Amino acid sequence: MLHVLPLSAYAASDLVDHEAGRWCGRIERLEAGHGVSGWVLSVDVPEAATDLELTVGDDAFALGATGLAHPPSDLRLGRTTQAAFRFGPDVFARLARLSPRRAALRVGVRVAGTDVRLMPPGGRDPTVGELVAAWRQGLVAGLTAGAVGETRGDRMLRRLAGLRAEALALRDRPLRPISDNEVGQIDALHAATDGQVWFVGWMKRGADIDFPAVVADRDKLPAGGAVLRYERPDLNSTCVGVVGLLDTSWQPPPTLRDGFVYLGAGAQFHLRYGAYTRVLKADAFAAAFAQAQALSIGGHAEALAAVLHAGGNWMAGNASAAGMATEGGIDKLLMVPGFGCFADGWAVSPAKRIETFQMRVGDCVLAAGEGSTSFRPRPDLASVFGGGGTTARAGFSTVLQGALPPDAAGAPLLRIVHDDGTGAVLRIEPKLLRRLDPVADGEELLTLFPAIRHEPFWDAFLAAQRRNLGNLRREPAKLRAAPCERLVVVRLPGEVGNLNLVYDRLARHLPELGPGAGVCIVADQGRGRAEALMRFEELRAGTEAPLSLLVVPHGHDILSELPFVLQALSPERFVHVGRGLVLNAAGWRAAAASLLRRGHGLDRFEVLDDAGRPDRVDGAFGAACFGWSTAAFLAHAADAPALTRGLYGDSGLPVSPARDRAHPASAMRIERTAASRLADMIDADLLAGRGSEAA
Repeated sequence: MLHVLPLSAYAASDLVDHEAGRWCGRIERLEAGHGVSGWVLSVDVPEAATDLELTVGDDAFALGATGLAHPPSDLRLGRTTQAAFRFGPDVFARLARLSPRRAALRVGVRVAGTDVRLMPPGGRDPTVGELVAAWRQGLVAGLTAGAVGETRGDRMLRRLAGLRAEALALRDRPLRPISDNEVGQIDALHAATDGQVWFVGWMKRGADIDFPAVVADRDKLPAGGAVLRYERPDLNSTCVGVVGLLDTSWQPPPTLRDGFVYLGAGAQFHLRYGAYTRVLKADAFAAAFAQAQALSIGGHAEALAAVLHAGGNWMAGNASAAGMATEGGIDKLLMVPGFGCFADGWAVSPAKRIETFQMRVGDCVLAAGEGSTSFRPRPDLASVFGGGGTTARAGFSTVLQGALPPDAAGAPLLRIVHDDGTGAVLRIEPKLLRRLDPVADGEELLTLFPAIRHEPFWDAFLAAQRRNLGNLRREPAKLRAAPCERLVVVRLPGEVGNLNLVYDRLARHLPELGPGAGVCIVADQGRGRAEALMRFEELRAGTEAPLSLLVVPHGHDILSELPFVLQALSPERFVHVGRGLVLNAAGWRAAAASLLRRGHGLDRFEVLDDAGRPDRVDGAFGAACFGWSTAAFLAHAADAPALTRGLYGDSGLPVSPARDRAHPASAMRIERTAASRLADMIDADLLAGRGSEAA
């Protein structure tokens, strides 16, 4: 039964109630991702630091003190108090390690050396079990794919969409172009895609830089607008040049007649356009925007630039239309979402020197890193383009970097940029673009960049891999789930013969685990899936032990998915047996002992190769086979990166010689993971902390 303290046991929660006791304060936040924070001060000596105890039941669990700024108290008292405190989020991981019998004890904060407690946010002290459950749910939820970050251009487009929605109400107003309310003129227009109309002109200095608007052109069309402002020497001091964007369904005709764009909260002001207003092509407008942006004195210059540069206007075949003899092609194109593309191909321009490359995939523009671009001779092209310098550097390998979204679609366009700034745009076959698999495509990429680990883009590549691997992490499909107190998690091998060997050993040694212990079998969607299902049903028919069957969509180890497994089956301790391993008789006895072990110590199982010697290829003592407590592993998994093949070496498992146990000759490797030098580099550096978002 939950114990609720009487109000008299708590300190006054507001400074106006200080007569109720000599301490004032309360807990303001008690959340797993934040920790425990609040404020407290002594009424007699507000400036003095107050020692605090985070309590479990009546026992002190963690010590702390005030010393952080608390502006509300400073404002109320008219002096600096430093009355705020905070216990970090790590206390939740410590609470999870407590014995289950303490789950009903309440958690609170009290003034050290007294019985005065601080009022919690909900009016009652939460229990250890409640806090640990919230911590586990938040931790597992945090392992799933995060939302894609919003760019400045996205925010601007969202702002324009909101202004356009506001403009719907303006269509019902009578719109009259009163001369005193004219605030500017549109000199040129460029109709882009997706309902965007760009304009160049001038406005009065006091006009808004973003506004709801109505375009009066045979109909009243709502719009949202934003501008950047720049100085124009041909205007008087009351006006400035502008380049702006309208989010609207208006399609300007090739020849414009007199019309108006009404703007402002009441649509009382207007911009004028007419026969003098030119319709610009993409290149002409891009040049005008670049010139204005360099002279910008205010407005939404950077946001509008982000909108403009997100797509741009690339016309394939522009070189041949202009009489430029530039040709090229792509032989390999490997994409990495959030990073860009690795490209290998050829480019020939007899009359101009090729300087660099750009690429557009969908609406994303990628730029080649000059420090990571290499050229090489292509003598096979000499019969077509001639020899000498034309083909001496015709072959190239480069990395095209940019914020490439995972859903990028459309035929890629390659822009070959010359040393004079001109460029030729070529269309690339869509089937050439494929997503990089660090395991399967590793050797192919290392052929292009043998020293990839020392390239300037390596850290950015690692950061993208960290995000992408984390986004690929999914909760396994549960075909059968049987919660249990103690659990052995077995990742099945891929080959059917090895899979049957694992099932045979399970059937023989499962009774040795004792009552209350269960087994979770994890299969994949490979060719052994059907055999795994049939053998599971045979095993389940012959035992009363709780058996679970889960399926993952990949053929690697499942250390990244293990938190989902433990959360679903709720064991206190578990033993993990990785892909391609089978426990021997000694290993099953060691597993039973590990499951019965008290506390949060780590058990490491030695893995032997097929010759009976300690495995030197993948490591004898690593993350492939170990036993641990669920609470301790979840705390470790919260900060552990997802890896290309599920695990690598010891996968960063903590080492504590005083608490760890080593079980010799416990498992045999019957199947090895796919070899990949690139995957080894990525995993080793991710575990070392490289490529983190903070870096």
